[in-house]
Amino acid sequence: MTDRPAGEQIEICWGERRVIAELVRTARRALRIDVRPTGEVAIFAPADAEIDEIQSRARRKSAWIFSQIDAISQRPKVTPKRRFISGETHLLLGRQYRLSIEQCDDPHVRLEGERLVICARAPDDQPHCRRLLQTFYKLRAREVFRQRFEIVVEPFVRKGLKRPSLVIRRMSKRWGSFTPGGRVVLNVDLVRASPRLIDYVICHELAHAFYPDHGEGWHSLLETVMPDWEERKRTLEAALR
Repeated sequence: MTDRPAGEQIEICWGERRVIAELVRTARRALRIDVRPTGEVAIFAPADAEIDEIQSRARRKSAWIFSQIDAISQRPKVTPKRRFISGETHLLLGRQYRLSIEQCDDPHVRLEGERLVICARAPDDQPHCRRLLQTFYKLRAREVFRQRFEIVVEPFVRKGLKRPSLVIRRMSKRWGSFTPGGRVVLNVDLVRASPRLIDYVICHELAHAFYPDHGEGWHSLLETVMPDWEERKRTLEAALR
């Protein structure tokens, strides 16, 4: 196999419109095209796939790609960058909580009604408050994701899937993935979404255990297991931007 240059890109055209897609080489056998919540396009292609083959597939999907980009552009603007100060609102499991930062010699985070309380040694130290909240989110993600995973995986196990392992970590541009090694990876930041939306992401990735791409087989399986998956997908993309 010849070496491939890093940072490959593919230009996708539809009429007079153009978009540059990131090309990512993977160990998967099937090619997959993703339109991210930011409107960026990524193509995940087998390591040995020829550029002409990838471009041909991208052309066939161009109408769908631009329809997704247009849908994203109509959604509410991205949430402003969080500053981790009292009065901000932060999401947890689909609910908005008002942030309250207090001085405390025992740093921790707790829920009090509609408030998310950060107890910090230095309340004005925003990086410190951010780390405390991120640790709290990570602990809640481990608890909730594992609970939801055990529920959502059952229909797939009945269809013959060997129960995959679950990995929870921070991801920069995706809510989840299904690895070539058979693991479901979930973005810890997904803990901001409601349980029904977390279930959608788990279901989405488990369907890739049977169908690596987003073709007819994948759609059919997802509709069988979760008939309202498209509505959940739209809600997730609108809620967490």
